[in-house]
Amino acid sequence: MKKLFQSRITGLAISSILLIIFFLGGSLLAGGISIDAGLTPPKDRWIFRTQIRYMERNNNPTMTDKKMTMYMHPIVLVYGLRSDLTLMLKQVIARREMDIGSTTTKTSGFTDLFFMVKYRLTRINTKKYSIGIAPTIGLDIPTGRVGFSSDSYNLHLGLFVTAQKRAFGVDFNLKYVWNSASKTNGSNTNFGDEIEIKSALNYQKSFGENADYAIAPVFETHYSKISANKFDGTNITNTGESFFFLSPGLKFTYASFILEGLLQFPVWQKQEGIQTERDTGFLIGIRLMY
Repeated sequence: MKKLFQSRITGLAISSILLIIFFLGGSLLAGGISIDAGLTPPKDRWIFRTQIRYMERNNNPTMTDKKMTMYMHPIVLVYGLRSDLTLMLKQVIARREMDIGSTTTKTSGFTDLFFMVKYRLTRINTKKYSIGIAPTIGLDIPTGRVGFSSDSYNLHLGLFVTAQKRAFGVDFNLKYVWNSASKTNGSNTNFGDEIEIKSALNYQKSFGENADYAIAPVFETHYSKISANKFDGTNITNTGESFFFLSPGLKFTYASFILEGLLQFPVWQKQEGIQTERDTGFLIGIRLMY
Protein backbone atom coordinates (compact mmCIF):
# COMPACT_ATOMS: atom_id res chain seq x y z
CA MET A 1 0.00 0.00 0.00
CA LYS A 2 2.87 2.39 0.86
CA LYS A 3 4.54 1.83 -2.52
CA LEU A 4 1.21 2.36 -4.30
CA PHE A 5 0.67 5.64 -2.42
CA GLN A 6 4.18 6.83 -3.25
CA SER A 7 3.80 5.96 -6.94
CA ARG A 8 0.49 7.84 -7.08
CA ILE A 9 2.12 10.95 -5.59
CA THR A 10 4.92 10.78 -8.15
CA GLY A 11 2.49 10.20 -11.02
CA LEU A 12 0.28 13.08 -9.90
CA ALA A 13 3.26 15.44 -9.68
CA ILE A 14 4.49 14.56 -13.18
CA SER A 15 0.97 14.77 -14.66
CA SER A 16 0.41 18.19 -13.07
CA ILE A 17 3.64 19.53 -14.58
CA LEU A 18 2.71 18.30 -18.06
CA LEU A 19 -0.83 19.70 -17.80
CA ILE A 20 0.52 23.13 -16.79
CA ILE A 21 2.72 23.16 -19.90
CA PHE A 22 -0.14 22.02 -22.14
CA PHE A 23 -2.60 24.67 -21.02
CA LEU A 24 -0.21 27.59 -20.71
CA GLY A 25 1.47 27.34 -24.07
CA GLY A 26 5.05 28.66 -24.08
CA SER A 27 7.52 31.38 -23.04
CA LEU A 28 11.11 32.35 -23.50
CA LEU A 29 11.56 34.05 -20.12
CA ALA A 30 12.98 31.84 -17.37
CA GLY A 31 10.91 32.02 -14.19
CA GLY A 32 12.67 29.18 -12.37
CA ILE A 33 14.84 30.16 -9.41
CA SER A 34 16.59 26.80 -9.00
CA ILE A 35 16.62 25.87 -12.72
CA ASP A 36 19.88 27.13 -14.23
CA ALA A 37 19.04 25.60 -17.62
CA GLY A 38 16.42 28.33 -18.08
CA LEU A 39 19.00 31.12 -18.35
CA THR A 40 19.00 32.23 -22.01
CA PRO A 41 20.75 35.51 -22.92
CA PRO A 42 20.45 37.03 -26.42
CA LYS A 43 23.34 36.66 -28.87
CA ASP A 44 26.62 38.16 -27.58
CA ARG A 45 25.11 38.87 -24.14
CA TRP A 46 25.99 37.42 -20.73
CA ILE A 47 23.98 36.39 -17.69
CA PHE A 48 25.69 36.20 -14.30
CA ARG A 49 23.93 34.35 -11.49
CA THR A 50 25.12 33.66 -7.97
CA GLN A 51 23.25 32.25 -4.98
CA ILE A 52 23.61 30.98 -1.44
CA ARG A 53 21.96 27.57 -1.11
CA TYR A 54 21.39 25.82 2.21
CA MET A 55 20.50 22.17 2.75
CA GLU A 56 20.28 19.98 5.84
CA ARG A 57 20.03 16.26 6.56
CA ASN A 58 19.04 14.82 9.94
CA ASN A 59 16.52 12.43 11.59
CA ASN A 60 18.97 9.56 11.57
CA PRO A 61 16.92 6.35 12.17
CA THR A 62 19.72 4.81 14.28
CA MET A 63 20.50 5.69 17.89
CA THR A 64 23.53 7.75 16.80
CA ASP A 65 22.99 11.52 16.77
CA LYS A 66 23.91 12.47 13.19
CA LYS A 67 23.36 15.67 11.21
CA MET A 68 24.79 17.28 8.08
CA THR A 69 24.43 20.90 6.98
CA MET A 70 25.80 22.37 3.76
CA TYR A 71 26.09 25.83 2.27
CA MET A 72 26.66 25.99 -1.49
CA HIS A 73 27.66 29.11 -3.39
CA PRO A 74 27.19 28.51 -7.14
CA ILE A 75 28.71 31.00 -9.58
CA VAL A 76 27.08 30.71 -13.01
CA LEU A 77 28.10 32.39 -16.27
CA VAL A 78 25.90 32.02 -19.35
CA TYR A 79 26.77 33.29 -22.82
CA GLY A 80 24.56 33.62 -25.92
CA LEU A 81 26.90 32.28 -28.61
CA ARG A 82 24.13 32.42 -31.22
CA SER A 83 20.44 33.18 -31.08
CA ASP A 84 19.79 29.42 -30.84
CA LEU A 85 22.90 28.28 -28.94
CA THR A 86 23.70 28.97 -25.27
CA LEU A 87 26.83 28.06 -23.30
CA MET A 88 26.93 27.78 -19.50
CA LEU A 89 29.74 27.36 -16.98
CA LYS A 90 29.08 26.73 -13.28
CA GLN A 91 31.46 26.50 -10.34
CA VAL A 92 30.20 25.79 -6.82
CA ILE A 93 32.00 26.64 -3.58
CA ALA A 94 30.70 24.37 -0.80
CA ARG A 95 30.99 24.27 2.99
CA ARG A 96 29.87 21.11 4.81
CA GLU A 97 29.50 20.46 8.53
CA MET A 98 29.03 16.90 9.85
CA ASP A 99 27.89 16.24 13.43
CA ILE A 100 28.20 12.61 14.55
CA GLY A 101 27.62 12.24 18.26
CA SER A 102 29.88 14.78 19.96
CA THR A 103 32.26 15.03 16.98
CA THR A 104 31.99 17.86 14.44
CA THR A 105 33.86 17.91 11.12
CA LYS A 106 33.96 20.96 8.84
CA THR A 107 35.08 20.85 5.20
CA SER A 108 35.02 23.47 2.46
CA GLY A 109 36.24 23.75 -1.12
CA PHE A 110 35.37 23.74 -4.80
CA THR A 111 33.10 21.10 -6.31
CA ASP A 112 33.52 19.77 -9.85
CA LEU A 113 33.33 22.31 -12.68
CA PHE A 114 30.17 21.97 -14.79
CA PHE A 115 29.83 22.92 -18.48
CA MET A 116 26.56 22.85 -20.46
CA VAL A 117 25.38 23.55 -24.01
CA LYS A 118 21.73 24.34 -24.82
CA TYR A 119 20.35 24.33 -28.37
CA ARG A 120 16.99 25.91 -29.19
CA LEU A 121 15.09 23.26 -31.09
CA THR A 122 11.99 25.32 -31.73
CA ARG A 123 10.51 28.70 -30.86
CA ILE A 124 6.89 29.64 -31.48
CA ASN A 125 5.54 33.15 -30.91
CA THR A 126 1.87 34.07 -31.28
CA LYS A 127 -0.28 36.94 -30.00
CA LYS A 128 -1.65 34.74 -27.21
CA TYR A 129 1.38 32.72 -26.13
CA SER A 130 4.98 31.78 -26.85
CA ILE A 131 6.85 28.52 -26.43
CA GLY A 132 10.46 27.38 -26.56
CA ILE A 133 11.91 23.85 -26.49
CA ALA A 134 15.62 23.16 -26.09
CA PRO A 135 17.66 19.98 -25.46
CA THR A 136 20.70 20.34 -23.21
CA ILE A 137 23.91 18.40 -22.72
CA GLY A 138 26.29 18.98 -19.83
CA LEU A 139 29.45 17.53 -18.32
CA ASP A 140 30.91 17.49 -14.82
CA ILE A 141 34.70 17.92 -15.03
CA PRO A 142 36.44 16.36 -11.97
CA THR A 143 38.31 19.42 -10.70
CA GLY A 144 36.83 19.52 -7.18
CA ARG A 145 38.45 18.98 -3.82
CA VAL A 146 38.58 15.46 -2.37
CA GLY A 147 35.22 14.87 -0.70
CA PHE A 148 33.46 17.30 -3.04
CA SER A 149 34.46 15.65 -6.33
CA SER A 150 32.99 12.55 -7.97
CA ASP A 151 36.43 11.80 -9.50
CA SER A 152 34.71 11.14 -12.81
CA TYR A 153 33.23 12.79 -15.87
CA ASN A 154 29.43 12.75 -15.41
CA LEU A 155 27.14 13.26 -18.41
CA HIS A 156 23.95 15.36 -18.08
CA LEU A 157 21.26 14.91 -20.78
CA GLY A 158 18.23 17.18 -20.53
CA LEU A 159 15.19 18.75 -22.15
CA PHE A 160 14.08 22.27 -21.25
CA VAL A 161 10.65 23.73 -22.06
CA THR A 162 9.73 27.31 -21.26
CA ALA A 163 6.33 28.91 -21.78
CA GLN A 164 4.40 32.14 -21.26
CA LYS A 165 0.82 33.27 -21.66
CA ARG A 166 0.15 36.87 -20.66
CA ALA A 167 1.62 37.36 -17.18
CA PHE A 168 1.88 33.63 -16.47
CA GLY A 169 5.04 31.67 -17.23
CA VAL A 170 6.27 28.13 -16.69
CA ASP A 171 9.59 26.31 -16.93
CA PHE A 172 9.96 22.55 -17.19
CA ASN A 173 13.26 20.71 -17.00
CA LEU A 174 13.78 16.95 -17.42
CA LYS A 175 17.32 15.67 -16.83
CA TYR A 176 19.14 12.34 -16.71
CA VAL A 177 22.61 12.22 -15.13
CA TRP A 178 24.95 9.38 -16.06
CA ASN A 179 27.30 9.45 -13.10
CA SER A 180 30.75 7.84 -13.30
CA ALA A 181 30.53 7.83 -17.09
CA SER A 182 34.34 7.99 -17.20
CA LYS A 183 36.37 7.41 -14.03
CA THR A 184 39.66 9.19 -13.43
CA ASN A 185 40.97 7.40 -10.33
CA GLY A 186 40.65 3.72 -11.30
CA SER A 187 38.14 3.04 -8.50
CA ASN A 188 35.62 0.21 -8.86
CA THR A 189 32.96 2.35 -7.14
CA ASN A 190 30.37 4.05 -9.39
CA PHE A 191 27.91 6.67 -8.18
CA GLY A 192 24.26 5.99 -8.96
CA ASP A 193 22.59 7.65 -11.95
CA GLU A 194 19.94 10.33 -11.38
CA ILE A 195 16.58 11.28 -12.89
CA GLU A 196 15.42 14.81 -12.13
CA ILE A 197 12.14 16.54 -13.02
CA LYS A 198 11.68 20.22 -12.15
CA SER A 199 8.97 22.77 -12.91
CA ALA A 200 8.47 26.44 -12.05
CA LEU A 201 5.23 28.40 -12.35
CA ASN A 202 5.36 32.19 -11.98
CA TYR A 203 3.09 35.23 -12.31
CA GLN A 204 4.85 38.52 -13.10
CA LYS A 205 3.41 41.95 -12.33
CA SER A 206 5.22 45.00 -13.75
CA PHE A 207 5.35 48.52 -12.32
CA GLY A 208 6.65 51.97 -13.29
CA GLU A 209 6.16 54.14 -16.37
CA ASN A 210 8.46 51.95 -18.47
CA ALA A 211 7.68 48.71 -16.61
CA ASP A 212 11.25 48.73 -15.21
CA TYR A 213 10.12 47.11 -11.96
CA ALA A 214 8.47 43.70 -11.63
CA ILE A 215 7.59 41.29 -8.87
CA ALA A 216 6.84 37.61 -9.47
CA PRO A 217 5.67 34.94 -7.03
CA VAL A 218 7.15 31.58 -8.06
CA PHE A 219 6.10 28.04 -7.23
CA GLU A 220 8.47 25.17 -8.02
CA THR A 221 8.30 21.38 -7.85
CA HIS A 222 11.31 19.07 -7.79
CA TYR A 223 11.34 15.27 -8.08
CA SER A 224 14.59 13.29 -8.05
CA LYS A 225 15.40 9.58 -8.05
CA ILE A 226 19.04 8.69 -7.32
CA SER A 227 20.06 5.07 -7.85
CA ALA A 228 22.27 3.22 -5.38
CA ASN A 229 26.03 3.43 -5.74
CA LYS A 230 27.72 0.28 -7.01
CA PHE A 231 30.99 -1.52 -6.26
CA ASP A 232 32.04 -4.02 -8.95
CA GLY A 233 28.44 -3.94 -10.22
CA THR A 234 26.85 -4.68 -6.83
CA ASN A 235 24.66 -2.15 -5.01
CA ILE A 236 26.27 -0.53 -1.96
CA THR A 237 24.13 -0.68 1.17
CA ASN A 238 22.55 2.54 2.47
CA THR A 239 22.89 4.50 -0.78
CA GLY A 240 20.23 5.78 -3.18
CA GLU A 241 17.11 7.84 -2.50
CA SER A 242 14.02 9.49 -3.99
CA PHE A 243 12.40 12.77 -2.92
CA PHE A 244 9.80 15.35 -3.92
CA PHE A 245 10.02 19.06 -2.99
CA LEU A 246 7.44 21.86 -3.12
CA SER A 247 9.04 25.31 -3.13
CA PRO A 248 7.42 28.77 -2.96
CA GLY A 249 9.60 31.71 -3.93
CA LEU A 250 9.71 35.34 -5.03
CA LYS A 251 11.59 37.36 -7.66
CA PHE A 252 12.09 41.11 -7.77
CA THR A 253 13.27 42.59 -11.08
CA TYR A 254 14.70 46.02 -11.83
CA ALA A 255 15.82 46.45 -15.46
CA SER A 256 18.42 43.67 -16.01
CA PHE A 257 18.90 42.92 -12.28
CA ILE A 258 16.95 40.20 -10.42
CA LEU A 259 16.85 39.41 -6.71
CA GLU A 260 15.38 35.95 -6.00
CA GLY A 261 14.64 33.65 -3.06
CA LEU A 262 13.12 30.20 -2.58
CA LEU A 263 12.10 27.91 0.31
CA GLN A 264 12.36 24.16 -0.36
CA PHE A 265 10.06 21.81 1.58
CA PRO A 266 10.50 18.01 1.28
CA VAL A 267 6.93 16.67 1.23
CA TRP A 268 7.91 13.06 0.41
CA GLN A 269 11.16 11.13 0.48
CA LYS A 270 12.46 7.59 0.60
CA GLN A 271 16.00 6.64 1.59
CA GLU A 272 17.38 3.23 0.69
CA GLY A 273 18.61 1.56 3.87
CA ILE A 274 19.70 3.60 6.91
CA GLN A 275 20.33 7.23 5.97
CA THR A 276 19.55 10.70 7.27
CA GLU A 277 16.55 12.51 5.75
CA ARG A 278 16.45 15.78 3.87
CA ASP A 279 15.08 18.76 5.77
CA THR A 280 13.80 22.21 4.73
CA GLY A 281 16.30 24.26 2.72
CA PHE A 282 16.47 27.65 1.08
CA LEU A 283 18.30 29.68 -1.52
CA ILE A 284 18.73 33.38 -2.13
CA GLY A 285 20.62 35.06 -4.92
CA ILE A 286 20.95 37.56 -7.72
CA ARG A 287 21.27 37.50 -11.50
CA LEU A 288 22.40 40.17 -13.90
CA MET A 289 22.38 40.39 -17.70
CA TYR A 290 24.97 42.56 -19.44
